[in-house]
Amino acid sequence: VFIDLAEQTGLINGIGEQIMRKACMEAAQWAHRGHRLNLAVNVSPRQFERDGLAQMILDALAKSGLSPRQLEIEITESLAIQQPHRVRSVLSPLRKLGIKLAVDDFGTGHSNLAVLTQFDFDVFKIDRQFVSGTPNDRQANAIVEMILGMATTLDMQIVGEGIETPQQAEFLKRKGCHIAQGYLYSPPITAAAFRK
Repeated sequence: VFIDLAEQTGLINGIGEQIMRKACMEAAQWAHRGHRLNLAVNVSPRQFERDGLAQMILDALAKSGLSPRQLEIEITESLAIQQPHRVRSVLSPLRKLGIKLAVDDFGTGHSNLAVLTQFDFDVFKIDRQFVSGTPNDRQANAIVEMILGMATTLDMQIVGEGIETPQQAEFLKRKGCHIAQGYLYSPPITAAAFRK
């Protein structure tokens, strides 16, 4: 509800900029303390409508000192399909610096594999609505296995979102998922809590 309202009112641009700056700063501090972690930041479709998105991301990296190779930009599947030329023009200079690109919520939109393969994604994130059905729902299992198979063939890293049970984690691990994310491991926490 909050994100939808922020997008409708245009406030998502300012919010997104603050999130990018804060996240890069925090990840750079972790790296300085010897914890070199990759950082994934969602970018709203509304942010792509304004000029200057790429420069905002570059400024956040420069001010924080975070290596571009540690940053991953997450965009939704629907954005990639609806505005492929705009997305490509914004992200191309960032990709040349080593910033990774992830497709978030894959499988929830009108999947267009031809468009998706043009972006040379590094990461596929399997949406929680499919993960929540595993391992007991045959249809969810089939969709997850299809996404895993496609991403593996394309040599992409795969993230399972919304994992809440050991059974879901085991199923995804057995099927070749690389990274697990969800409440089974931790709810969202502050940077200070994460450091502890």
